[in-house]
Amino acid sequence: MQTVVYRKLQSHFHKHPLGFPETKDQVELKILQWIFNEEEAEMALNLTIMPETAKILALRLNKDFKELVSLLERMADKGQIFTLDKGGDRSYMLVPYAPGFWDFQVKKMDRDFAEFSEAYYAPQAREMFSSATPRIRVVTVEKNIPAVLKVYPFELASQIVREAKRIALTDCICRKKNKLLGKGCQGPHEEMCLQLSPGAEFYIERGLGREVSVDEAMKVIEMGEKAGLVRTAWLNVQKRPFAFCQCCTCCCHGLRTVYELKIPNAVAKSNFVPAISGELCTGCGSCADICPMDALTLDGTEKAVRNPGSCIGCGLCVSSCSAAAIVLDRVDKEQLAIPPDNHINLLLTIAQEKGKPLL
Repeated sequence: MQTVVYRKLQSHFHKHPLGFPETKDQVELKILQWIFNEEEAEMALNLTIMPETAKILALRLNKDFKELVSLLERMADKGQIFTLDKGGDRSYMLVPYAPGFWDFQVKKMDRDFAEFSEAYYAPQAREMFSSATPRIRVVTVEKNIPAVLKVYPFELASQIVREAKRIALTDCICRKKNKLLGKGCQGPHEEMCLQLSPGAEFYIERGLGREVSVDEAMKVIEMGEKAGLVRTAWLNVQKRPFAFCQCCTCCCHGLRTVYELKIPNAVAKSNFVPAISGELCTGCGSCADICPMDALTLDGTEKAVRNPGSCIGCGLCVSSCSAAAIVLDRVDKEQLAIPPDNHINLLLTIAQEKGKPLL
């Protein structure tokens, strides 16, 4: 019976556009068993990605209201489901594995869960990023962007952060996982990810993150830039991404998928590319050293050159160039990518591309 309920739950989560695939070694069941007990798993089978109030759920499921609220709140505290408050009412809903209930285990992750997560990384990433439309977007460094270029609000970290109603800092679960396994880089993981409304409220209420001001959030973003971390918006949308992460290619879900699994559309590149001045370039190699994608090298004349196929437009090379030999330019007009307007449209697009109905 125990395996049956968890296999049903795996199938239920796999209906989500981002997916939760079955594997030969059934590590996905170990993940679910680590997170959900049987009662919680049975309850999760009754929820979808559409938010519902406890009152509506109690009527639909014919359950006692107070007992149902107690169970749902416990599940939210354990990071199994998501809560959304609007107009004085609280709704409950499922979230996908990642970004979702996996990320909500950031404070509880131990060595066992880290091992399960790592074993599941490749098959889950191949499913999650199998759509043509990327789930994640690179947000470039805001330095040396010529004033004549039009810049959209979704392209600037400072704009994204300022527009958020509330902001919470939380640990990077990707680097935390790899540190538990003795792998990965030395990049900082404590309080390096920004959760934005409505996710920020959930993280703050459940003790998963600390509320911060815009100024403190921007200081953390600058810290990530100095550490050579790539800014990514965790929703490839124009309005209200749920999170703002600072990623590396050896630990972090999206960039690692591009770098290691060679799935280029796992992450949407920014609409900027570095333009290198041969006259100003001193050949110091700092840009090549910091480039996370190995897209910059020194040529036979000891000048920096860019590999267009590997570059994701993160702008870290600009921030590292003391000679100011690199500025950010726009991609060619035919390569300019405008993301879906919001989260629902993004999910609808991904679901259509994968041939899946919304859960």
